[in-house]
Amino acid sequence: MRRTAPKNLRSSLKRFKEWCKGSRSLRLLELFKLLNAKLRGHYNYYGVIGNYLSLERFYYLARRLLFKYLNRRSQRLSYNWAGFLQLMEQFGIEKPRIIKRPKRYRKTSKAPSMA
Repeated sequence: MRRTAPKNLRSSLKRFKEWCKGSRSLRLLELFKLLNAKLRGHYNYYGVIGNYLSLERFYYLARRLLFKYLNRRSQRLSYNWAGFLQLMEQFGIEKPRIIKRPKRYRKTSKAPSMA
């Protein structure tokens, strides 16, 4: 089974947090387009068989970070959790999925040719 290294997961979440901070003022349509591109890129890179739990963990924590930073757009709360889930359903956020099989490395032994 392959898993995302905890250090890589933390650094991905840290970069996602910085992106949320900088992008929270964008219009929602543009924000969710960029969000889906970010999630697709993460799933494409880490989406190998056996790594679904790490993808799901990233998705869960990314949603919580996005909720936190969207609520900091003004002085009062913009969304409660039910409203946020409805917003995510409306804009269609990417769900975690396995994209590919892990690469298999085979030892190749080259026999000397009998020429």
